[in-house]
Amino acid sequence: MKIQTRRRHPESGQTLIMITLLMVPMCGIIGLVSDIGYMHFVKTSAQTAAEAAVRAAVIDFHATNAGTACGGSVVCAATATACPAAITTPANSLEHGCMYAIQHGFSSTGNQSVTYQAGSGTRPPTAPGSPVATYWVTFRVAQRVPQMFSAVLGNPSGVVVARASASLIGAADCIYALNPSASQAFSVKGTANVTSNCGILVNSSASDALYTNGSTTLSAPEYDVVGGINVHTPLTPSASTGISPISDPMAGLAAPATAPYTCDYFNYNSGGTKTLTPGVYCGGINAGSNTTYNLTAGTYIIVGGGLTTQSTNSTINGSGVTIYNTFGATTNHGNLAYSPISIAAGSTATLSAPSSGAYAGILFFEDRAAPASFDTFGGNSSSYYQGTIYAKKAAITMYGTSSVLAKYTILVADTISMVGTATFGNDYSLLATGSPVTQVAVVE
Repeated sequence: MKIQTRRRHPESGQTLIMITLLMVPMCGIIGLVSDIGYMHFVKTSAQTAAEAAVRAAVIDFHATNAGTACGGSVVCAATATACPAAITTPANSLEHGCMYAIQHGFSSTGNQSVTYQAGSGTRPPTAPGSPVATYWVTFRVAQRVPQMFSAVLGNPSGVVVARASASLIGAADCIYALNPSASQAFSVKGTANVTSNCGILVNSSASDALYTNGSTTLSAPEYDVVGGINVHTPLTPSASTGISPISDPMAGLAAPATAPYTCDYFNYNSGGTKTLTPGVYCGGINAGSNTTYNLTAGTYIIVGGGLTTQSTNSTINGSGVTIYNTFGATTNHGNLAYSPISIAAGSTATLSAPSSGAYAGILFFEDRAAPASFDTFGGNSSSYYQGTIYAKKAAITMYGTSSVLAKYTILVADTISMVGTATFGNDYSLLATGSPVTQVAVVE
């Protein structure tokens, strides 16, 4: 019987050796992929925390601070500053941001760090291409992540860093009708011709929140409406309807004075040509027929009586002025009731807001506690209102051919009715930080 022998192939042993040798780097690669995947997860979480922190800080600043210059309640930080390790009651807007970072799982403890920088009147250093900001905040979130599988390759840990910056910048809209439910909250009627170089925002949920009729024309780069529109000709571009409601965009602006007021003038009603100086005007300012008032720069507090003109021969001029229309107790003329602004359609009104200071860009400011009222802003073809008209409780009607010559006009009111020809500009070059109405934007 012949015995057959099996011949061994040397290749089988070589294959085993090769597989063994390949397993080591393959395991390392698998471990590295696992570690990188986990670090990517941490990176995403850190970025979310940084963005939440900057949004929270700037939104809180927007809602609670009247000033913009660093100092006092406006907290700035030129260099990276560590957040407190634990926060229960934030002391300022930046600590609001720190608290949001903590709520997203990142704090300045252990293997984590959270720092912030903040400034005003400049661009964030991390976003040099962004607009000059009224206020900006940058948050950096970092975490040292221990490596597991790839530690055998000499990488015991890795650092994940995330960064985000947010700013208060000029808003794209310049016409705001704030009433939450009114029909025709913003309307253009009759033969009115309205041209706006900036957006129109209508906060009403009504089906005809934005309304036009007759032979009117309305032109704007964007229309943002909570409710619906009812227009006689299609808008170009199409309106964005169903947007989320907004709060008062000027809520953080502090009133220039409070009751009780000490009157400097009472029932100011002087004919001819007069020069007025800043002060407290109780009982109103009335420009009658054949009257010209020239207002010198500064803040005018009108307590009761409002501001009125009566005819085509009434003129009010003023550069660098802010007019605060209010009511209430006085120390020398009792308690005075509120009266609205009433500038006749044929009058001449050439008024412009300050370009610097606490009320830069603010032309008219009506007391937020005033009762609902009807304001009229008219004017002939020589008239303009350069600045912000802020009347939260007022139904404003704009008559005549006003504001055509203004570099910019911003209108914030309860409801707005346009009757006549008006142009709303958006040239804010006179103002260091752009539009007085600001919005929160993540710029990095």
